[in-house]
Amino acid sequence: MRKLGLLALAIVAFQTPASAQQGDASSGRQAFRVCAACHSLEPDRNMTGPSLAGLWGRKAGGLASFERYSDALKSSGIIWDDRSLDSWLTDPDRMVPDNEMPFNGIKDARMRADLLAFLKEATRPGVPPQIAQQDGKGGMGGMMRGMMGAERT
Repeated sequence: MRKLGLLALAIVAFQTPASAQQGDASSGRQAFRVCAACHSLEPDRNMTGPSLAGLWGRKAGGLASFERYSDALKSSGIIWDDRSLDSWLTDPDRMVPDNEMPFNGIKDARMRADLLAFLKEATRPGVPPQIAQQDGKGGMGGMMRGMMGAERT
């Protein structure tokens, strides 16, 4: 019986996203500022990257209104969920070699969990689009410094 219990725990652990810790959507909103340079939360409002509205359950490379997906991403077979998004945010090049997203990933598990919590809330179908906070330090330079912990507030 004890072995069965351990097996059940192992199965749950493998089915739980790598970001098993609960994320803070408010902190994730701040982390989203990096994403907002290229991604909108409004349905079919594509920018350099595709809209993230309705992201959960969508096939990677499958938003019809966005035409610039890499062949690698379109043929990946990935369906976006907690686990796949956590892996993508950790290291997109490892997850999908030859993808065209110019993003090296977020190594900090807490930041990924926070970002996922925010995105899960903000991209649900029917939720009014939310705009990432801009604090006057916009642009990729300011946002990248914030992601790397160099920005002071």
